[in-house]
This record gives sequence, structure tokens and C-alpha cells, in this order.
Amino acid sequence: MKRTAMVLGTTLTAVLAFAPPALASHGGKANSGKPDNTSQDVESNSLTTNGKAAVSQGRAQLDRSDITTSVGGSDIHVYDKSYAASWYGSTHCTDTNWWNGRCDHYSVRFNTRTMSGHSLSHWQSLGCHEFGHTGSLGHRYHSTDSNDNSCMREEIWPKYFDTHDVAAINDNV
Repeated sequence: MKRTAMVLGTTLTAVLAFAPPALASHGGKANSGKPDNTSQDVESNSLTTNGKAAVSQGRAQLDRSDITTSVGGSDIHVYDKSYAASWYGSTHCTDTNWWNGRCDHYSVRFNTRTMSGHSLSHWQSLGCHEFGHTGSLGHRYHSTDSNDNSCMREEIWPKYFDTHDVAAINDNV
């Protein structure tokens, strides 16, 4: 009996030692995966004025973390157009780096149909939110953002990462 407990304990310790670090899900929906490196190039594809403002805000927020962004590369591809869907924005990992299993390319989409009539501030919040997913962040709710200041919230429109968001990104890159 003692030997079985010792073997199980050793096995559990080995599994925990080699388990990948938890993603910054913030207790909400899953995120789009960890970026494969801390330098992320952003390609904007014929964006509207509001789409450009959203990208600018998203990049500015990522740049507050250990991730740095630049223009013209292929890590984050951003699109805005009218999608026949009810979401405001969407982020997906479209290509995984075979070497480290992390996301090599993201697709960020802003839905101009559902965002129609929203203020520039809402677009900036959307950019912050979707770019947060490229930094490994998941959604947050009032229970994990009690001061209501994270753009990773779904039901409100802050324009910035809070200190918890920045720390979570830094822990995952």
C-alpha cells in the first residue's frame, strides 16, 4: 500500500512538473493560445477608420506587456468587414508553430455590421479586447474584475488592460 502511494505521488509530481503553464483564461472562455514569441508583427488589411483606431489601441495595450508589436508582418492579420454573425470581434489562431506548440499566426476580425453606430471608444475597447486574446488572455467577468476596468470583459467597454491582464500576459509569454 505504501509503495503504491509512493509511486502515485511520484507520478503526479512528474506530471505536474512537465505540465504546460495554465493559460490566462481569467475564469472565462478559452483564449486563442499563447503567442510563439514576444515580437508580434501586425498586418492591417484595408481597414476602416474605426478599424485602424481599434488596431492602434490593441497594439498600444500589448506594448504595455512583454509583447512588442510592429507593423507589416504576418503574426497578427486584422480584418474588418460586415460578417453575418452576432459577434463584435473574433480572434483565432490560424497556424501553430510546430516547434513550441504556440500560435504563430492569428486572425483578428472586427464585425462592422454589429459595430455600426458604436462610438470610437467602443472600437478602441474592441481592439484592446481582441488583441488581448493574441496575448493569451481569455474573457473576464465581474467576479474576476470587480473594479470593472479590464477591456477583457464582454459586457462592458473599458479601453485598457488592467494590471492583472498585463501580469497574466507576461506570465504566459
